[in-house]
Amino acid sequence: MNDFFLLNNESLPYVFVDQNIEIKQIQVKNLNRFAQFADPIKKLESYSVETITPLIEPHMLNIMGLCSLVTTINPESFKENAGQPTAIAELLLKIIEVNEAFFKKEEKETDSKDSSWFEAFAYLINHGHRQDEVMNMSYGAFLKYLMAGHRVDHQQVKAYAIATRMANNAKQLGWEKYLKQLDG
Repeated sequence: MNDFFLLNNESLPYVFVDQNIEIKQIQVKNLNRFAQFADPIKKLESYSVETITPLIEPHMLNIMGLCSLVTTINPESFKENAGQPTAIAELLLKIIEVNEAFFKKEEKETDSKDSSWFEAFAYLINHGHRQDEVMNMSYGAFLKYLMAGHRVDHQQVKAYAIATRMANNAKQLGWEKYLKQLDG
């Protein structure tokens, strides 16, 4: 999904069997419950109808929970079509597509154990977001904001390093000229 889809917290129209539904992005505030329901699917090596179909029967309650969080599917309609594993697997593939940020296979970072959700929230709040705003973000937008903030911070550190180096090597007149340029 593109950045505007993520930032606008858009949903994807989809037809499940004969019912028009929407597949929504998971919001940060519901991420814990979503993760519990999605765990058996996330453990798969790859996502396809063939790999998902064997999980449907033994994990039907998880799938129903997942659908309740990120689709507008009518529970009765889902129940009526529970015997159609291919249709359910295709629905799950669309859920994975819309919520790619959650299902994306990532390399484990060694220092990730040192960070917490509170630190991530504090970071975004420090960069102008409000807590309620962060909680209502889609998980994909949340990750994009974190990555963008880190890039801005790295550019700022780079600019400070360049300025420090210039200050250490500049003659007094050159340094004063540089400071005037920074002031505008």
